[in-house]
Amino acid sequence: MLTRHYLLLLPALLLSACSLNTPVPDSAIVPPTHWSTQATNAQWPQRDWWQQYKSPSLEDLLARAEAGNLDLASATSRLRQANAQLRQARASLLPQVSASAEANRNGDTNSTAYSAGLNTRYELDFWGRNQAVTDSARASLLASEFDIQTLAISIQASVVSNWLQILENAQRLDLARDSLNNAERVLQLVETRYRFGADDSLAVSQQRTLVAQLRASLPGLEQQRLQLRNSMALLLGQAPDTPLPKARHLADINIPVVGAGLPAELINRRPDILASEARLIAANADLTAARAALFPSVTLTGQFGAQSAALAALLSNPATGWTLVAGLTQSIFDGGALRAQVALSQARQEDLLIDYRRTLLTALGEADTALGAVVRARQAYQFLELATTEARRAFDLAEIRYRAGSSDLQSLLDTQRTLYQSQDTLTQQRAVRLLASVDLFRALGGGWRMQEVYGSNGLR
Repeated sequence: MLTRHYLLLLPALLLSACSLNTPVPDSAIVPPTHWSTQATNAQWPQRDWWQQYKSPSLEDLLARAEAGNLDLASATSRLRQANAQLRQARASLLPQVSASAEANRNGDTNSTAYSAGLNTRYELDFWGRNQAVTDSARASLLASEFDIQTLAISIQASVVSNWLQILENAQRLDLARDSLNNAERVLQLVETRYRFGADDSLAVSQQRTLVAQLRASLPGLEQQRLQLRNSMALLLGQAPDTPLPKARHLADINIPVVGAGLPAELINRRPDILASEARLIAANADLTAARAALFPSVTLTGQFGAQSAALAALLSNPATGWTLVAGLTQSIFDGGALRAQVALSQARQEDLLIDYRRTLLTALGEADTALGAVVRARQAYQFLELATTEARRAFDLAEIRYRAGSSDLQSLLDTQRTLYQSQDTLTQQRAVRLLASVDLFRALGGGWRMQEVYGSNGLR
């Protein structure tokens, strides 16, 4: 009679279990059809995007960062934790088996009795709770994997950016020292003219002022160099005194041409978007598990035992027995804890849906902004190149005329300052142009792409 009742209950349980599946909510965000700024080409970056800068030093630095960066090591540790949690969740889908053995000595009869048994317990996952817990752990593991990819892209971009700033600083230091040497050379000329009565003391003071100003610019640039070197050492996971490659001129670094595909394709190109989506899927599975916990749990337990006076005959002893029990457990009063868990899981799902939308919109905005920055940085650099060429010509002419006595010192001073400022600004703008390309590479996902689709219940 009991078996008949279970057979009648089973179809209802299975039908109810199907109804507990919680659909993943739609993101309700439609990416734009095109970028605000026209991309140079429609090709997405390659995974080794940094090779476009044609700097062997970057290859060395990136390899050292991959091996020694502490943030990356921490993320790898969190990935191992998520992997262990997934294995733990999968265990709930399998039967639990335990063994026991006893030996009892009776002093009155001077006899020993041996017994052994196997116990098994298996929860029938009618409502899909255990499967939902496993799905949540699997999605969390994927989120951790995507987090590592996101962090790796960020570290790569940081190393490249930091190295470019080191090169910029080195070139600005060289420029400041060259300008100082040039100003000191002119100062010697002014002082010579002053001694022969061709110039007055005002001209000497003006040129000495310029020399002092140029000398004052050096300590700030040297301190910046120290900060940049220490930042690079931290990215490499090494001490501040770690040796770095010899700095080349920023002008030797190739300016890459970065392409971008369609905005809608960015969803599969940025792992931070996929990590946010995976967390939403995990929260959705948690909500399913919380709802399933409101229903009764069905458990099968089995026992097999044997007893014998002789240890060798324990397993062959006919004095064995077994039992198989099916149990149904339903919480009657829990103070509303289970329903509160459902409400909590539902609120977390809503929160992560908002986070997914924010992540997607942020990524689209970053890529669109970075693409426009690359174009405008190139335009500004072209104008500054022309300005620097003219400033060089003006200074050369002013110096020739001053030596010939056909021009005053003030004209020479003005052209000196203008030339130095133009050269320094041009160096900084070249760095801005290179750093804009790094930002664009990062915003486009750094050439990363998902090789496999990890499920059929995604948001897309």
